[in-house]
Amino acid sequence: MEFLIPSTGAPFVTVSRQADADFAARAESWSRWCLSLEDHPEPGWVRGLVWRILTRGALVPPGQELETALLVRFGVRTAAAYAAFHRFQAACALAVPGGVPERIETDLSRRGDFSLGEAQWLSETARRDIERLWAEIAQLYPDEGFQLGEEPLFVSWTGVGRGGWRNALVNDGAVEGSSEPVFSTERVAFQRDDAVLASLANRLLRVDGLRPGQAEGAAALLSGRDLVLTVPTGGGKSLCYQLAALLTTGTPLVAAPLRALLRDQARRLRTLGITRIGLLSGDDAGETRRALAGMREGRWILALAAPERLDSGSFRDALRATAEVGGVPFVAIDEAHCAARRSHDWRPAYRALGARLRVWASSSGRSPALAALSGGATPGALAEAERVLGLRAPVREDRGSSRANLSFRVWRSAAPDHLVRLRELLTRILPEGRFGPGIVFCPRVEGPLGAAPVTEELVWSEGLDAAAYTGRAPAGQEAVSWDAAKRRAADDFLSGRRGLLCATRAFGLGVDRADVRFTVHLGLPASLEEFYQQAGRAGRDGKAAACWILLQAASERRARRWASLEIEDLRAELSVLGRDEQDDVSRAYMMHLASFPGEEVERRDAELVLSLIGEGRSFVELPGQDGEAFTRALVRLEETGIIVLDERRAAGWLVSRTGDWSVRTARQALAERIARDYSAVEPSRRASLAELVELALSPEAGRELGARLAGRVKSARNRASYCSSAGPQEESFSIARRRAEAAESAGVATTVAAGAAMGAAVGAGAAARGERTVGLRP
Repeated sequence: MEFLIPSTGAPFVTVSRQADADFAARAESWSRWCLSLEDHPEPGWVRGLVWRILTRGALVPPGQELETALLVRFGVRTAAAYAAFHRFQAACALAVPGGVPERIETDLSRRGDFSLGEAQWLSETARRDIERLWAEIAQLYPDEGFQLGEEPLFVSWTGVGRGGWRNALVNDGAVEGSSEPVFSTERVAFQRDDAVLASLANRLLRVDGLRPGQAEGAAALLSGRDLVLTVPTGGGKSLCYQLAALLTTGTPLVAAPLRALLRDQARRLRTLGITRIGLLSGDDAGETRRALAGMREGRWILALAAPERLDSGSFRDALRATAEVGGVPFVAIDEAHCAARRSHDWRPAYRALGARLRVWASSSGRSPALAALSGGATPGALAEAERVLGLRAPVREDRGSSRANLSFRVWRSAAPDHLVRLRELLTRILPEGRFGPGIVFCPRVEGPLGAAPVTEELVWSEGLDAAAYTGRAPAGQEAVSWDAAKRRAADDFLSGRRGLLCATRAFGLGVDRADVRFTVHLGLPASLEEFYQQAGRAGRDGKAAACWILLQAASERRARRWASLEIEDLRAELSVLGRDEQDDVSRAYMMHLASFPGEEVERRDAELVLSLIGEGRSFVELPGQDGEAFTRALVRLEETGIIVLDERRAAGWLVSRTGDWSVRTARQALAERIARDYSAVEPSRRASLAELVELALSPEAGRELGARLAGRVKSARNRASYCSSAGPQEESFSIARRRAEAAESAGVATTVAAGAAMGAAVGAGAAARGERTVGLRP
């Protein structure tokens, strides 16, 4: 029987080149070869996992110890030795019915590339390596056990077998009619063994050891348990599902909120030789078609998808096909706090994510485990996300958010001189400032302190090698060309070809470059949690890193008083500020208000959209309207239970009405739903911003930020007195604290999650900034 082998061995330096898509495509075409066996391999679970590891990519490296041994022994012939070594491994994994062959011989030396002794060393070393791998996996799945096959194995490179031996014939070219071997997908009970997990993580992902929470997270997923995992930013939560994906069958799915995050994960896995990855970021139509086709065929070890892909009918069909072909053992939802309304990163596409994926990925009575992973989320936001995502009796691993290697600095000024201070910081104060690696976080795309003009300023005034990364294209640039430009900027930065990146919050979640030595925030993020998420891009290698805030605060008293105002009073006060009266604190509060344009505005928008929806199933679009306000209104209707968002299309949504709602009862339910969010969610998110403001204004701001984020002091939201002096400061922050506590206790009875509409109407506050007010027009 002829079996197609889609992988071959290669040195790690060659394997890592698979991060380049063109090289990976070429490698896939010439890595294929065939192995002729006497009969089909036994379809055991452990054998299938051994095979999954051996064929995890087109070019597969050996373990680090074996790589050194091969290089020392074979020198300039190392590439050929890697290929032969992998062929011996494949033969040992497939050929003998009982398990790993106890003895192996070969005629490889007859080809002239290797001596008899070298051929024997290659074959026996490969056999011992597969024996070790098989034994380790059998320790994780002990029900199937481990044994050596009774028959000796002869691996022939000349097409001639040996009588009385189990034979495996190597054919370096593809053979017509050959097919890949098929193994059992029937689950076997998992038994946790941390030493084995650490050994396999070293072999497959090249990490020196497992960090706290990683073994627990991977074991939960491999046991079929739901999981809630919280680790510090840079704590390695992605390794949990990557390792688990390699040690199970089927195609696990990872949903992550940012395209840059998805591309970065796919790139890093490909550099490790794991190329059987389906990437559905939505950036490349051809890549998406290939990923969907691979899902339908059950070809991927791991599928990475942006949550927005779930609104596509083609994705749902592919996921259902995947569940039928090989199964979906688990779904990992990265940055799960995006499912919580009280989170600073709340996203519309996370609504009903867990419930829908569990249904679409179920097959033959088996439903996938769900994992909610986050770094730096508040307990309230994570609890809400767990409820919204529909996790069932999950394993909870909370490893905190402390990062002792990060130091914090706040450089305050009453003047709007951010760029002057930034240039001085990068060229004179920070040792790594001129060359990086570092990230400058900007509050907007263009305009004052926008990522695009800040990048231009640093390039032309200081000669720094900086690039910009923003979610949308700057004014005057085409969206298609900007998408390509920002992908290049991200790839150059993450691969080490560029040292400085000026980015908006679009680059703040999950993207990993280990050696970033500093972050700089121009102004204030939306909350303390968002600041820590973004600052956490630094120092992920465990070495010291600095996190700076360049803050303009015109008045401490005014900034603290804003924390005590009701939302509409705050909106009214900010709306009359002139440009010369604004500072970073006022701008941060304005951005907060943009997410909460007012109960009346949201009710009116939702009622307008509802009036356009017919009975049963219908298509809804509002050409020329503000897209974020339109999406927010639709999500409000779905959260209330009035409609179900079935499918996103280019110009709008396909939706279905639910139940028998009258106009009056629908309006009443909408009003109650919106009122709950404004009484619970809005105060919680504003209190987090107020706490960040208070910490940034404190006399020892850097030390206070570090102590708060390390958990050495209680949240200012839970202390009656935080400020250094009494009077209005203490009173205003006490009010903010009481609001936050009320919000935490009230909770939000959400059944689905939806995302923050940051571009919603801010009323007169937007006009004061010279921006148009956005919202749905009747």
